[in-house]
Amino acid sequence: MSVFQNIRARLFRHEEMIMTSQEEAPAAVKVVMYSTRFCPFCMRARALLQQKQVHYKDIAVDGKPELRQEMVEKSGRYTVPQIWIGETHVGGCDELMALERAGKLDPMLAGDEGAGQ
Repeated sequence: MSVFQNIRARLFRHEEMIMTSQEEAPAAVKVVMYSTRFCPFCMRARALLQQKQVHYKDIAVDGKPELRQEMVEKSGRYTVPQIWIGETHVGGCDELMALERAGKLDPMLAGDEGAGQ
């Protein structure tokens, strides 16, 4: 597979994931992530959520200034990814990984509102 074909395949998988992740989500905590396709921090956050088999809504902001502005208005931040678990704004990839290291991510994903604090 050529480099171009590999990138194209990844893009299609990403688009497919965006379309199906929330549709298939069970009655669990809603997870939303604003991201770009090629951001290494976004890829890392996606990998962790997928490893945990978390269904999430991935909103791609690359090339979509109105969605990036929406992200900035909601988070107060300009960088991607920006992640929400339920009503809680987690922040970016570093904060998501910190929650994982501290053992607080799984309880948050299970709906324990006070777990991330």
